[in-house]
Amino acid sequence: METIKKILFVCTGNTCRSPMAEYLLKAMIRQRDDLKLENWQIISAGISAVKGAEANAKVKNVMAELGIELEGHISHSLADIELEEQDLIITMTRKHSRALVLDYPNLSDKVFTLKELSGLDSENKDIQDPFGLSEAVYRATRDEIKANLEFLLENLKKFDLSKQD
Repeated sequence: METIKKILFVCTGNTCRSPMAEYLLKAMIRQRDDLKLENWQIISAGISAVKGAEANAKVKNVMAELGIELEGHISHSLADIELEEQDLIITMTRKHSRALVLDYPNLSDKVFTLKELSGLDSENKDIQDPFGLSEAVYRATRDEIKANLEFLLENLKKFDLSKQD
């Protein structure tokens, strides 16, 4: 039996970037023949999330353009998550990573930004927050996350998530 790989995406409020990453990665795994979604536990949470908030309306719109529904998404705080059980904690910005490592130094070997892991953009390591901006900015953020996830997915195939200390 294959080990279930646990991935947590983290942003600020868990209503924009991290839910996009969570739902995009799930959809991408479903489309592949070499990976099975049942072997993965992919969730998201926010550093400053208000528990139980829906995904942002603009996020729902731009994700629906790809046939991905976020109607069932509700926000989770990091306090709701068993962080030690996660194999990989993927943040949207370096600030998120630093905050996590400061609060949970024992997790430092599991915390990376999405761009650090994908290797797609060596200049900028952050996915900027589209909150309060136009739907076009949300769409661009979605596409940026998706492009990085495509590279990440190839790297994850090589990355042994079953290693535990």
